[in-house]
Amino acid sequence: MGRISIVRTDKELEKSVLESINLIGGIERFIGHNDKVMLKPNVNGTEATTNPLITEALIRIVTGYGIKELIIAESTFGNANMTDMFFEKNGYRSLAEKYGIRLLNLNRSAIENVKVRKPMVLDNIRMAKEALDGYKIINIPVMKVHYATGVTLSMKNLKGLLALDEKRHFHEVGLDKAIVDLNNSIKPALNIVDCTHCMERMGPRGGDIIDLDLVMAGRDCAETDYIGCRIMGYTIEEVKHLEYYIQTNNVDLSRIEIAGEKIEDVQHSFRKVEMDRIVPKGFRIENKNSCSACMNAMLLSCQFLGEGKNNIAADIYLGSDIKTRESAGRSQVGFGNCACRNRNFEIEVKGCPPFPFALKEKLESR
Repeated sequence: MGRISIVRTDKELEKSVLESINLIGGIERFIGHNDKVMLKPNVNGTEATTNPLITEALIRIVTGYGIKELIIAESTFGNANMTDMFFEKNGYRSLAEKYGIRLLNLNRSAIENVKVRKPMVLDNIRMAKEALDGYKIINIPVMKVHYATGVTLSMKNLKGLLALDEKRHFHEVGLDKAIVDLNNSIKPALNIVDCTHCMERMGPRGGDIIDLDLVMAGRDCAETDYIGCRIMGYTIEEVKHLEYYIQTNNVDLSRIEIAGEKIEDVQHSFRKVEMDRIVPKGFRIENKNSCSACMNAMLLSCQFLGEGKNNIAADIYLGSDIKTRESAGRSQVGFGNCACRNRNFEIEVKGCPPFPFALKEKLESR
């Protein structure tokens, strides 16, 4: 039987995190004194990233318990320099320095191939070497909606363990099923879901921040995410990677036990991403193999176009594998460095990802 805890953070944050762990068996159930431990937060951007105070609480709890080694690790979209920038902007570099912990940029890691158990779309997955180097992983995602996967919680946060181009490959083969393959290949020791400052309406970036002031804890990613979805007002059918995983692994949701707060007392119906309301009716999007950063930037760009946007007739191309088509009377727009590379578009919106106001500026300058 799986047990998931839900704890309010209206007391001292470290006490709330510790309570969430104690309610499901205590830290000693998940790590041992001779273990190496990796904290895996979400530092992919500067909005609704893992609250560094949650991560700091876990540093204090884990080091207080006594282990062999502790590191913080993440890889973000873009290159290794992007990850370094997000470490800096989100306060993780100073946090690591404060406690003398190694801050590991997985975009600089060696790559290892992992054979997928019960593959859906991938036989092998390329991961950062350290993810397979004997570390017990404490996964620390943020609760938020996502334009492509419904929500992003524990299961999706493990994408930060992938090697550089593998993230884009996940989008190419089918993101939800690839996430299932990832979760059938690597298991964190513990999931701590940061529900202090969450995101709705748009995600993983560009949405509205809402404060639930909660923290969740659970051993199993799918069980934890199922309870998270119920808090957010999502059904299993709306989160395909969760649905596929439950079906593939015969997860018995009826056996999940809730500790701490009751779901009905903390539920908040998150405003969901509505693509039809975001993308202008005159836009046709040709997307092949683009990453979530570029697609998210495109959606944000659409929101910034302003009045009259539905009158714009344009074909928007994203990704590295696109094929253009003839379309008289429509603007041809390459969006992102991958789409624009070695091609000549009428309008080019470059960047990795592009600045969200750039599409509006390019269209208005014509």
